Amino acid sequence: MQKHKSIDLHTHSTFSDGTYTPEEIVREAVSKNLSAVALTDHDCVYGLEQFQSAGKKYGIETINGIELASYYSAPFIEGKVEIHIVGLFIDRQNKELLKRTEEILAQRVERNKKMVKRLTELGFPMTYNELRSIAGRDSCSRTHYALLMVQKGYVKDKKEAFSKYISTGMPGFVPRVLPTPDECICLIKNAGGVPVLAHPTLYRLSYDKTELMAADLRKKGMEAAEVMYSTYSPEQEAQMTAIAESTGLARSGGSDFHGTNKTGIFLGTGKGNLSIPEEFLYELKSRCRD
Repeated sequence: MQKHKSIDLHTHSTFSDGTYTPEEIVREAVSKNLSAVALTDHDCVYGLEQFQSAGKKYGIETINGIELASYYSAPFIEGKVEIHIVGLFIDRQNKELLKRTEEILAQRVERNKKMVKRLTELGFPMTYNELRSIAGRDSCSRTHYALLMVQKGYVKDKKEAFSKYISTGMPGFVPRVLPTPDECICLIKNAGGVPVLAHPTLYRLSYDKTELMAADLRKKGMEAAEVMYSTYSPEQEAQMTAIAESTGLARSGGSDFHGTNKTGIFLGTGKGNLSIPEEFLYELKSRCRD
């Protein structure tokens, strides 16, 4: 039995690359006895109205969120690293946020059309409309490419699609046009939100470089970091917690739930042993703008 109420501050719905609707995420959170859940779809806030309505319907705290991608560069890092920033407690009707995310989504569409062309030239014929039908909207991700390639029989599973064709550096990959971390942080804060460095261990930086990056981002206005996450080992969780403490970042955490698009990752519990304490929520709320 859990000793405390748990929360989940990183989830994705059918409005980006998840397979659960916003209401289904809320229902799942209730079934897991969570006290709060955030919806953090990629680059968009389209699902948040449904999400909030479902929260009221089922009596659970629902937190407006978003996940933005950016390119980070610094003297201690070779080249640039794509990092993700989650925004929590955002105003989903903020005009600046809506305008900029529409621009980001338009850039994503152009990138998707280029990737469709490239994959077709590589011998995997597909159309943008086919990709869009898999996603159900224009906000297509590489997960949707992988699903389409499996559906067409080009690869045996999503893992093969990523490892051979659509991961960074692979022949079918086309890089995105991304904002800077500074812009993402300002966008989130101007919408009343708290910017959170998402899953720092996934950027394949050493502990020292991760700490330097966290300290640099803190100076730029980052308020928190995910110190608990589905794929962390106990050692990584301890390391991320230490980095948050040393750099003055509040603690956050989430499963990064995508439904069946990320098999073996469950809402609230990640791979089965994730349990994010409510006290993280209090820390994060203290970082909200008045």
